[in-house]
Amino acid sequence: MVSPAETGRSRKAPELTGPQFLEHSFDNEEALPDAYCLAVAVVNYPMPRLHTRGEVLANCYRMARTIDGLVRGNPDLDLVVFPEYSAMGVMYDEAELYSTATVVPGDETEVFAQACRRNRVWGVFSLAGECHEDHPRRPPYNTAILINDRGEIVQRYRKIAPGPDGELAWPGDATYVCDGPKGIQLSIILGEDGNYPEVWRDCAMKGAELVVRCQGLAGGDRDQQVAMARTMAWANNVYVAVASATGFDGVRSYFGHSAVIGCDGRTIAECGSEPDGVQVARLWAREPRNVDRSPLYTLLHRGAAAFAAVGDGHRGTADCPFDFYRTWVNDPVKAQEQLHEIAGGFR
Repeated sequence: MVSPAETGRSRKAPELTGPQFLEHSFDNEEALPDAYCLAVAVVNYPMPRLHTRGEVLANCYRMARTIDGLVRGNPDLDLVVFPEYSAMGVMYDEAELYSTATVVPGDETEVFAQACRRNRVWGVFSLAGECHEDHPRRPPYNTAILINDRGEIVQRYRKIAPGPDGELAWPGDATYVCDGPKGIQLSIILGEDGNYPEVWRDCAMKGAELVVRCQGLAGGDRDQQVAMARTMAWANNVYVAVASATGFDGVRSYFGHSAVIGCDGRTIAECGSEPDGVQVARLWAREPRNVDRSPLYTLLHRGAAAFAAVGDGHRGTADCPFDFYRTWVNDPVKAQEQLHEIAGGFR
């Protein structure tokens, strides 16, 4: 095991249990204990164009060296986030998609695990081609993982909503929340997932305090994607860390703008479109988030003031008023058919 002396880093303070984080203002450098500060780095990683397992592994080592440099420049760093597709690139060739598909854990994750161990830092990494259990009869999953500072995989997330432009990825079926660095409750989502408010809300209602969105999205909808992350932070009262691919992979261009966003929807730190750009933001655990003033709270306490006024309790109603969600849960095929009717038939 690598000691703190070998990496030039001090030992981490003990983990907190379920802290509530507020964003750090760089104009107000207060001397608070390390246990109350979470340093998050988001990386504008250039989208690679790779074709073989050997090229993928070489790129993973490049990402590991990026971590080495980031920690050297930011010794207090707790979490590093890389974009979707950053390890493997987009496999435009179907044969290469299957031939480069990997397993979790595997050779690629071991490279990342070693980097996290030697630097005593957590990391979120994208493996856009994880072998399906029925590989190669079914396409790979588009997967992201959270590795802790001991090199252990503590969350594996499979993309729920593969892109509508023909992304050949088997869909995942759940979001997850787990203890992240210093105890913050952390969820991962991937790319297109972030375009669906339901995905964010599911993370928030499972207790997420920080939602990490790894994305590798083409440049045409940059403004919408930046706005979506801010809006979902505010609407769900969560902090958001977005790591976004940038550059040109020979087929498509990617817009970057990796960012860390406060739970009030304000941007704390944001990259431009520069390749290998990095922003580091620090979140402070000072006081609870104002959940009772957020849309997240109001949705499940509808009409609370009116109920209280007539002496019928103070919590309002928690009943679901949305026909679509009831139909989706109780009869998903019917919900699908309703969409086809609205869209004028299946395309």
